Amino acid sequence: MSAESLRSIAIRFEGKAEDELSLAIKNHVEAHENVTLIDIVKFLYQSVLGSFHLLDRMNEREIKGWINESLATVEPERRPLTERMYGNKWVRLNLGAFKHVYGSNGILLTSLFLKGKEEGRVPMKEFSRKLNVLLKLVTAGKIKSSCQCDNLSDLFLVFLSEYKQIGFPPVHHSKLYSERNPKYVVVPRNSLTDLEGNYNNVSRNNQMCGLH
Repeated sequence: MSAESLRSIAIRFEGKAEDELSLAIKNHVEAHENVTLIDIVKFLYQSVLGSFHLLDRMNEREIKGWINESLATVEPERRPLTERMYGNKWVRLNLGAFKHVYGSNGILLTSLFLKGKEEGRVPMKEFSRKLNVLLKLVTAGKIKSSCQCDNLSDLFLVFLSEYKQIGFPPVHHSKLYSERNPKYVVVPRNSLTDLEGNYNNVSRNNQMCGLH
């Protein structure tokens, strides 16, 4: 119940960030629309644990099918290919930007996603520590409700208690967030070295030729 309540409350970040993690959270809130605390939990989960929850659950055929379906739901967009997360291990790859240059190349995108299997796993306690930092930001008033909800801190405390009891599973984005922000997949950062250079070159050439 607390999770559902939090999904309906957009948040804002007030003042300066005091450390790298707080800055990553602040930047994420300010760069996206209708961010809720649940969306920040998902951001931290992916930053620390990457996409192993999907890599462990689906086989390669299922992953390819999911990626093809995801690409089919987006339109090509001229925007940055990737979005930084906390740390340097994982990034969000924007599906619209990918499609702008590579079309519906599900084979390429699947190969990038599957490279996540080569990354080292991080203990769940690292994610738990990041949630404790997020809680401190909320209780200190650095993160507040955009609609002046007075019980945001209490709701988040209840959520974290419940979330810990069920073992910190992955969460879904809020409807508020999903409706206003680009779709993406999480891939390891080191899988994109060649892709990003090629993407920038192709985008530049398309722009010079007047292509959209």
